Amino acid sequence: MVGPFPFGFIAERYGRKISLLLIAIPHIISYITLAVSKTVYLYYFARVLGGIAVGGGYTVLPMYVAEIAEDSNRGTLSVTLNIFWTFGNLIPYVLGPYISIFWFNIILACVPASFFILFFLIAPESPYFLIGKNKMIQAEKSLLKLRSNNKKVVENEIQYIKSELAKNESQGTFINFFKTRIYMKGLIISVVLIIAQQLSGISAILYYTQEIFTAAGANGLKPEVSSIIIGVVIFFSSFGTPFVADSLGRRLLLLISLLGISLSLLALGIYFYLKNSTNLDTSAISWLPIACLVVFIVTFNIGIGPLPWTVSSELFPTSVKPYAASLVSFACWTTSFFVTKFFTDMKKSLGEGETFWFFGGCCLVAWLFTFIFVPETKGKSFQEIQEILER
Repeated sequence: MVGPFPFGFIAERYGRKISLLLIAIPHIISYITLAVSKTVYLYYFARVLGGIAVGGGYTVLPMYVAEIAEDSNRGTLSVTLNIFWTFGNLIPYVLGPYISIFWFNIILACVPASFFILFFLIAPESPYFLIGKNKMIQAEKSLLKLRSNNKKVVENEIQYIKSELAKNESQGTFINFFKTRIYMKGLIISVVLIIAQQLSGISAILYYTQEIFTAAGANGLKPEVSSIIIGVVIFFSSFGTPFVADSLGRRLLLLISLLGISLSLLALGIYFYLKNSTNLDTSAISWLPIACLVVFIVTFNIGIGPLPWTVSSELFPTSVKPYAASLVSFACWTTSFFVTKFFTDMKKSLGEGETFWFFGGCCLVAWLFTFIFVPETKGKSFQEIQEILER
């Protein structure tokens, strides 16, 4: 919840690349601390650092990818991030139950360490940031690297970015962000989508996967094996969206995703209601929780998982994007905190089945909101998207 704001500020003041490089440092310190610490207070310290880095990463990375991509492939590149996020989810499921805490965290520390070295050596700065700071020579070099040294394409893109930035320059302050109607429309759409992502129950389901399978008694599978199954499904189901994000569009995928999640949570809720609130024998359908969670994960990954980050990175011009990204990321992790914190309390007070119905109902409300208010952004420039919001 805290991480978006300092890293959003750094991204705006000093550049997207520097901000992303700095995000790796608290990650590395966090994992090393977790590897060697012997007291719970050091674990708290490590989790604070790790949480700040995660909040910063979800703020700056979608912004950076949207700004280095072309209009024709921005959706594909943006949702490709989800493949790497889901791979990050898979690593703890596969390694966690079988190796020591020390080696587990040392392996995890290698990821941000490798990122820091490779990103420093290979990645260019965002051309939008450089042109906004009037660093035209660096911007041209950045675009030449990104556009395979096509000089004509780069010259045209520089002129286009300059004209786009000039149109929004006067509105690029934090105060004007809240005074401008189209920015508020974009912020409401982005925040509702990201809250819907978390109110699908994804954080609770990922954190409590083993408990869900244990409660379901899923055909004798060990809980850690069930968690690995879910992790594998999460990872491989993330590969489909990049191929269709720029053909089917963001809006259609969001609608399909939210409907699929609602139906899977409805079925999961029915299973737990029958198991806990009736005398009916549910052993014949003990496979249902796995089936429901697989459908949940697949439909989550084709839409409401990656696309709120994509849409939120497209709805704002560069001059206010760091403010918007920070607020959207803050809304995400605030909602995630409350869902994760009170998931167990909800199960006790409402019942397990009713809790999953609550999450499914939230997704139905989000489906209706998406159908009415969310614009299609595929293949459109940032300026075209602003014109859509103005209408």
